[in-house]
Amino acid sequence: DKGGEAGRKRQYRGQTGAQDDIIPTMDIFSGVVDHYPDNMLTKFLLDLRSYRPPCVQRFFADLSQHVGALHKAVAAHRHLSIIMVGIVEQIYYFRNGHWQFVQKYIMGNTRHPVATGGTPITSWIPNQIEAVLKTMGEISTKSIGAVQPGDCPEYQRILDKYAQRLALLKNQLAELSDRNYNVDRVYDLNKERDDVISFGVKEASALPNNEGEEDKATEEDMRPAGGECPFGH
Repeated sequence: DKGGEAGRKRQYRGQTGAQDDIIPTMDIFSGVVDHYPDNMLTKFLLDLRSYRPPCVQRFFADLSQHVGALHKAVAAHRHLSIIMVGIVEQIYYFRNGHWQFVQKYIMGNTRHPVATGGTPITSWIPNQIEAVLKTMGEISTKSIGAVQPGDCPEYQRILDKYAQRLALLKNQLAELSDRNYNVDRVYDLNKERDDVISFGVKEASALPNNEGEEDKATEEDMRPAGGECPFGH
């Protein structure tokens, strides 16, 4: 230890997906980070950046410093804003897919309230999903507006699904607010939204019988249907 701190007891957080570098980069690039809720969960998330190598921390700081010019340029061009809202949607798919895995494989097997990184299981990922949805809504409202002739078909699909995604998160959090929440109900709410994907996860009965046989799910199995678009496929 430096500074004469040898022997001082320290406590570190455990392994967590929040220590990933790709999603924080995309949050900064897309502006999602500007919509993080002002709460302890967000402070915890930002504090985890200090767990990264100094070069990564400097990269985040540099990107944060210079991305504002990109955001202004995107906001000034409707077509670029449509592409950006599509990028943010991909972040939504990642986080909501992660959330489904947590529901199915963690919450479905234990009521332990704390995840490996020390975060509360039932509110950690929804905290970030909320920020993603707010970003999508702001870009659509301020920089794009209603669908116009010639717009990418994917934009119409995103608008159509936006209210459903808000309702999905709201209904899941409402169920989880009950101390005796039904985790099966939380997971089944995903199935009521045909746009919500399960990232190729199959029930045990649907898995191959032959040991070693690869899962036949393709990339297309894990994507919603939609028209041709620069960001859609």
